[in-house]
Amino acid sequence: MNNSYDLKHRILNFKGRLVHLYFLASLSNDVLISRLVEGIENREGKDLENCINMGDVEIVSTNQIQKIQRAVLGGNSALFDGEITYLMDTKNFPNRAIQEPETEKSVRGAKDGFNESILNNTGLIRRRMRSPELCFHLTTMGTQNPIDIAVAYLEDKVDRQVLQQLLTRISQVQTQEFIMTDRAIEEVLLNQGYNPFPLVRYSERPDIVATHIQHGYIAIICDTSSSIVMLPTTLFEILEHVEEHRQTPLIGTFIRFIRMTAVFLSIYLVPIFALSSSFLQWDYSFFIQILIMELSIELLRIATVHTPQSLSNAMGLIAAILLGEFAIQLGFFSEDILMFCAIGTVGGFATPNYELSLTNKYIKIMMIIAVMLLNIYGFILFNLIFWISLARIKTFGVSYLYPLYPFHGKELLRFFIRQPKKD
Repeated sequence: MNNSYDLKHRILNFKGRLVHLYFLASLSNDVLISRLVEGIENREGKDLENCINMGDVEIVSTNQIQKIQRAVLGGNSALFDGEITYLMDTKNFPNRAIQEPETEKSVRGAKDGFNESILNNTGLIRRRMRSPELCFHLTTMGTQNPIDIAVAYLEDKVDRQVLQQLLTRISQVQTQEFIMTDRAIEEVLLNQGYNPFPLVRYSERPDIVATHIQHGYIAIICDTSSSIVMLPTTLFEILEHVEEHRQTPLIGTFIRFIRMTAVFLSIYLVPIFALSSSFLQWDYSFFIQILIMELSIELLRIATVHTPQSLSNAMGLIAAILLGEFAIQLGFFSEDILMFCAIGTVGGFATPNYELSLTNKYIKIMMIIAVMLLNIYGFILFNLIFWISLARIKTFGVSYLYPLYPFHGKELLRFFIRQPKKD
């Protein structure tokens, strides 16, 4: 780090002996550093520890080199006085303003959302939950590039076995780096492997996270990430949206029904259309057209993500003309293919979870290929493998398809019908 321009080194004179102050200017509070230096130079105490004690700054003494290095890299200041080193909490991380999440908008309700600061995110949850049972367990993950995480839960409602299992897994993680924090946590803690389905629920809304914690779930707050990880979770919980709980029970049920229908159509509409068409006339070119259309729509989505806002509207207009009017006139696609693929795509956009919508797109394309190769037998075989695989998934002992499997009628009814709040 000697060559880093933001690493600052100040040599100060305290009662005839030299002390050395190290800090990162990019991660430290200038005001606190100035007060610290001023206190030492003015000798405002009987000893050095009294001089640097500013009341609102946490001070820890240590002589462990690794601990000192991690503290400085984390934004703290290190003051070397002979064999004793004082670590002072002078962090001041660059923060993004608190604003409503782009992917979890709600007509009613709060407009604040998490940002990349673990402290700010903790405060947003505390503001909604003033229970003395609320606990935030701070720890780190990773070896070469450790990241701070906070495990949030209610002492009186959390499943102790799940909590202990989670903390044990966190302590055993030996991954060197956690740059992609929330994504890496899901893969490492749950041994996701090549399973395409999201095994945790992500949210950038404090009200959603607070509600989950209130019901006994565990939330993992990652420093540098605005997405909070909630677990254990199920497929049905991932499909819920905050807007359903911001309306009356009847309207919330109606919105939920429309959303579930859209999710179903996003997976099954095009494969069923391809299957029904194959009974009338078997033609490989027909399936190739469907696959090209699906991949073209996905390519358009990817391109939109990487297109500047000022150009996205123009790109959308050009793509609509190319995939719509011109493609039909030139005979590349039939009107039926274009319509069914468009309806399925809209259903994918209605899926409340982004990771799940991408997974559903993948499942749909694989199902189309199965139908193309084996017709009705491919459709049946693929769905058997698909649903059996879902039934085998568990997150910290909780079935991914609960309450459908194992079946729990009351809970399943509660998912499909929004229940009124009771005292």
